[in-house]
Amino acid sequence: MAGWIPRIETITRRLINLTITFHFSYVLMKRLVSTNPRLSYNSWYPFDTSHAVVFELVNASQLLASVVYTIILLGFNGLYATLVCIACSQLEKLRANLLDIRQELDPPAQDSGAETDTEEEGTQVHTSQDVYCRMQQQLSDCVRHHHEILSYVRAMEDTLNPIMTIIFLLDLASLCLGSFSIVTSWGNYVQMSQGIVTYALLLLVLAIYCWFGHELTYQVEKVRDGAWGCDWVGTPVAFQKGIRLIIAAANKEFTLTAGKFVPVAIRTMVNMVNQSVSYFMFLMKVKDSIEHGEVN
Repeated sequence: MAGWIPRIETITRRLINLTITFHFSYVLMKRLVSTNPRLSYNSWYPFDTSHAVVFELVNASQLLASVVYTIILLGFNGLYATLVCIACSQLEKLRANLLDIRQELDPPAQDSGAETDTEEEGTQVHTSQDVYCRMQQQLSDCVRHHHEILSYVRAMEDTLNPIMTIIFLLDLASLCLGSFSIVTSWGNYVQMSQGIVTYALLLLVLAIYCWFGHELTYQVEKVRDGAWGCDWVGTPVAFQKGIRLIIAAANKEFTLTAGKFVPVAIRTMVNMVNQSVSYFMFLMKVKDSIEHGEVN
């Protein structure tokens, strides 16, 4: 996951540039094909916007707001992905360090002269003690590293879960509003394109949150496989207790949440998409009913 960190910066920058470019192109095309000048977004203001100067100022403010919104939306998305990648890369490093713990016993050198069995046994015991001390030190470092990683991800959960609650609610509402925009502008392909692109962008943002959240949960669980896979058979009881400590901590399921009750996972994204699609189909059915009623 460490290799994703520079890619996230590049992808985030390109998405922001692409989104802003499309929006400005859409506004320009809308101005060119429309006989009556219209604002970038349909909105209500407590003053008359038909005056030329006022119209241009309001339109410029809407364009500026859309740029700021895009930068905040995708910028925070990239920050979130980077923080998760840091945690996942450290978990991968921890798993590699656990698997690197090995009982490497070098057999004593065979001399041409005769050596007594007592001397060979003493050398073997001394070598075994050195190896177990080294393994215990490696395991202690891994336990400490695991504790620091878990502290980091818990702090990230405590910090991000209120923000994720707002983001998920806004995403769900925006997906439904995007569906409403597509249905109400059905047949007007210029306006439909804005709704379709907005819907796709929101899906992409939601997918990034949920996929990286799912990956973090997966990496936390994989630590127990690394602990189980190390060379612990035949080691002292103290060493085995350390292994059991890591496995017990890894068995506690960890999931980033939105408001402590909605998991940031792929299944949450699927549920939100299903709800927005159901709303879209409901609107299409209402639209068809209204059109048939007008014809009759």
